[in-house]
Amino acid sequence: MKSKLFFFILIILLIIPAPTESHAAMDDITVRDVVVVIDPGHGGENMGEENTEMLEKERNLITAQAMAAELSKYEGIQVYLTRNDDVDMSLKERAEFAAGVKADLLISVHYNASVDHEVFGAEIWIPSAPPFHGVGYGFGRCWTEQMGKMGLHLRGIKTRLGNKGDYYGIIREAAALGMPAVILEHCHVDVESDSVYADTEEKMQAFGREDAQAVARYFGLKNSVTGEDHGSEKVTPADGVMMYPLNDSTEPDECILNIVSKNEETGEVTFRIDAADNDEALEYFDYSTDGGQSYTRLSVWPGYSVDKNENEKSASFTIMLPREKDSTVTARVYNRYDLKTESEAVNIHFLYQDELKKAEEADEEQRKKAALAWEAEHDGGEAAYIGFPAEEDEHVDITAVYPVNTEEEMPQNPAPDRGWVILCMVAAAAVAVLVPVMLILLIARTRFRRRQTKLAKALEVSAETPKSNVRHGKKKEYSEI
Repeated sequence: MKSKLFFFILIILLIIPAPTESHAAMDDITVRDVVVVIDPGHGGENMGEENTEMLEKERNLITAQAMAAELSKYEGIQVYLTRNDDVDMSLKERAEFAAGVKADLLISVHYNASVDHEVFGAEIWIPSAPPFHGVGYGFGRCWTEQMGKMGLHLRGIKTRLGNKGDYYGIIREAAALGMPAVILEHCHVDVESDSVYADTEEKMQAFGREDAQAVARYFGLKNSVTGEDHGSEKVTPADGVMMYPLNDSTEPDECILNIVSKNEETGEVTFRIDAADNDEALEYFDYSTDGGQSYTRLSVWPGYSVDKNENEKSASFTIMLPREKDSTVTARVYNRYDLKTESEAVNIHFLYQDELKKAEEADEEQRKKAALAWEAEHDGGEAAYIGFPAEEDEHVDITAVYPVNTEEEMPQNPAPDRGWVILCMVAAAAVAVLVPVMLILLIARTRFRRRQTKLAKALEVSAETPKSNVRHGKKKEYSEI
């Protein structure tokens, strides 16, 4: 009997598979420490985003180290960094390091930038296939809530497919080794509205602390320093549940621009965009008033939320347009994968332009009437015309004006008298010659008077002085010389 029982137990053990190191089951986490590996993206010769004041690889390391420091305050967790300084590491090496410490979650820390430098907000990329999709989505909910508390626009919890499965290598390499990985894109540092969240080291460290809060909430950890306990918030992954489309590769299906109202007095126009995407939520819209040559900054589509895949069917905007010329307005809508659809152009014409045209035509008519009057007065005859209005208040365009007594065109400005011109030229030449002569004579006269004055004084002195003294003085003068 005992041999039969032993044989039966042996058969059962052979049939039931032995537990693996895969992350498919998370029950064991309740009886051991959680292991989290933080991966500061890029490093070494891989700079990441380079078009800002600080390289992305440096930002990533600052935030990752702050995240690790914050998590060290929690009980029941072991934290590792793939790199602590500026070194090169391949994506496979990062995943292998995480697998080597039996990580429950690999978190890759990044900052974002877009091609056209217009997109803004925080987003997280997660695995596309179960069981790791559910893990990524559960953690993504915790993380996006933390980013929302900071005031950031939430772009979504996303997946992206490539030719080999997941598009992003770190997620793909980790899944191949039996563990989930996520990529945190904190904000777009190439856009002013986002860059203010990461323009100092302290703000980048603040991101790390928020990341740690998301980890603590997801795994239900307790802070040994503050006593804060997230046990009630622990998330159970919904393996196999796909919350969003795996990868939307198509543009929004519809984008129609309509005029809602137009104020002829002020130039204020209100537009409505009717749009839809049958696969994905609409996230942004923008518009152009110059026929698509330039566009406004992106605005968030009404009703957009990270928690749902649908939103409002229309968006409205009001702008001021110049009344004196036509404007060509177009609009664009974007889904969460930055794919966009543009509307057909709408031309805006104000009646004010017609009024300006009538006023210009009236001014032209008055000018031509004045021209006829001038001809009649200067040519001594009547002016003939074709198409002249029969009455003053009747508007008829004049097609031609012809003087009766001459074939010459009416002079625009009468020519000056030739005699006066010559007289003026002679006078100017005379002034140019006489002024220097007068100055020379005045100077000569002044010098002559000075000499006369000196001579008169000398004669007076000689008349009063005795001759002997004069001779003696002269001799004395010569002797001193």
